[in-house]
Amino acid sequence: MRGLISVTLIAAGLAGSAIAWHAFPIHGSDSPVRRRKSLGFGPVHPHAVFHSSPYQIPTNGFLPFGADSDPIEVARLFVEDHLNGRLTPENTFTIRKDSYTDKNTGVTHVYARQVVNGIEVADGDINVNVKDGMVLSYGDSVSPIPGPSYNLEDSCS
Repeated sequence: MRGLISVTLIAAGLAGSAIAWHAFPIHGSDSPVRRRKSLGFGPVHPHAVFHSSPYQIPTNGFLPFGADSDPIEVARLFVEDHLNGRLTPENTFTIRKDSYTDKNTGVTHVYARQVVNGIEVADGDINVNVKDGMVLSYGDSVSPIPGPSYNLEDSCS
């Protein structure tokens, strides 16, 4: 009886794997591929960048901080350095409140959002990953072209 149950469970597991395996074909082919649905980030921007090595990160003089430095402040200073020349009173950024430190790795994930004329820009994000005062990696999809500058008081008169 125990052998019959084991064989039934194994057969059901194999059948489920076969059905799931064929559920995600590669576009334009009959080959199976596994895809995570949670990784749909939206459109690809031609100006977006991602650097995953601290030694690949171009800076304008930004240097690593000490291991006891506040990672949010390290990320803020890195974003200022990274956006050097693009920041104006009308084109700024804000550190998002959903930034956090991963308890397992000790890496702090800081998210900044582009703000133009006081309005947050959709997909105008920078994510900075910091550990022990060093920027490990970052991604940037901030628009390289700032929006138009205007004075609200002038437009209301």
